Amino acid sequence: MSLVITMPAADMQGMEAREPHQPATAATWRAKLIALQGPVSDTDIEVTHMASRLLTARCGRPLAPGLPVRIDQHDSIFLGEIVACREETPGEFSLLIEMNESLCGLHSLRKLVSALLGEARAGEPVHPLERIPRLGAQQGQLRREL
Repeated sequence: MSLVITMPAADMQGMEAREPHQPATAATWRAKLIALQGPVSDTDIEVTHMASRLLTARCGRPLAPGLPVRIDQHDSIFLGEIVACREETPGEFSLLIEMNESLCGLHSLRKLVSALLGEARAGEPVHPLERIPRLGAQQGQLRREL
């Protein structure tokens, strides 16, 4: 006796072979997908799986294979290209995206750049290696000035 599994037809031949296996309990996260070619438009996506350079996601509209995209998620930016898109249910599309570049830790990078340019916020050191003066030392200076 053998087990036979059939998959729905894909837009691109071999999509099933390239699409990573998704366990039933996979963690998902929401992000904003921005097309880098043609009319600028934002699309909300739900990333269902990410492995190596491949990412699968669900969205509410079809997107053309070959479309370069940027994915903004919390503290990261991903650049990639849509490899395939297929309609799962009416109004819900599954995307296979090949990621080419990623930039993570943007909040920390923004703080470092601000500090290096002298644009530190109140309470933050002007330079990353400069220590924040203690409150007692500031109070002592104020008392001497008065």
